[in-house]
Amino acid sequence: MAEPRKFLGIHYQCCNVYARAYIDKEGKKYVGSCPRCRKRVEVNVGKGGTDARFFNAT
Repeated sequence: MAEPRKFLGIHYQCCNVYARAYIDKEGKKYVGSCPRCRKRVEVNVGKGGTDARFFNAT
């Protein structure tokens, strides 16, 4: 069975919508874009990380 892909929930304030940002192949950042206006977001994976799974993008 395949392992589920890691993701963050992103609230894109530009269009007031939620979407997921998935981790890249190298496991160094989460990448996503607004489903309406295509504004791109990248969230770096930091040392120690965080327990938060939902973020706002402005």
